[in-house]
Amino acid sequence: MARRGHHTLEQIKNMVLVAAEDLVVEGGLTQLRVRNIAVKIGYTVGSIYMVFESMDDLILHVKGRTLDALAEQMEQVQGSTAEQRLEELASVYIKFASQNFNRWSMVFDHHLPEGIVIPDWYQKKVDNVYGKFEAQFAMLSPELTHTQRRQTALAFLGGIHGVCVFMLSTQLGGLNELDLEESVILLIRRFIHDGWMNNMASRITPPKAAKLEPVRAWSSAQPVYY
Repeated sequence: MARRGHHTLEQIKNMVLVAAEDLVVEGGLTQLRVRNIAVKIGYTVGSIYMVFESMDDLILHVKGRTLDALAEQMEQVQGSTAEQRLEELASVYIKFASQNFNRWSMVFDHHLPEGIVIPDWYQKKVDNVYGKFEAQFAMLSPELTHTQRRQTALAFLGGIHGVCVFMLSTQLGGLNELDLEESVILLIRRFIHDGWMNNMASRITPPKAAKLEPVRAWSSAQPVYY
């Protein structure tokens, strides 16, 4: 347990983030309560609110760290073609979701209260993950506009995410990580080779300018933070 008064605000902020991540890893988003964090770091609840505006602010920072960790692993792909890199990116996503299920789930389970705008710093982290896929579609289909590439990346990542949700959160006997990865690779190859990409430009309608939240893959009740 930490000794109060022996840490700077920046150190306390980092302690809170690490403790919050540990709670999520141990028990999921429902365990992320301000009192649990305070007990872990040996500080008062009030100390936590000295370094974060609210629990939603804290949760966004924890989610941001998860997105950064995912993006960092994605940056290691080394395929020689765009298609190979898409498969590698998908593989990284699958393994990250499988090995960090509670952290990964939290990114999609938590939603800001209505009327609260997503901060730019967080949106950039979201865009950084989508951007890894966008860059490959720019090489596969250079005729797509920026908006079309983004929509394609969202549809593509949404498909991968959906398979992950189905495989990782559904109790189906006999399935393992290899089944998950092979299913996603099949999805990727059909997406690219079965004419979907060829018709993408004509089917996509550019949307009105808007910030995009991470895709909500399934419903969940808002937890209570106290």
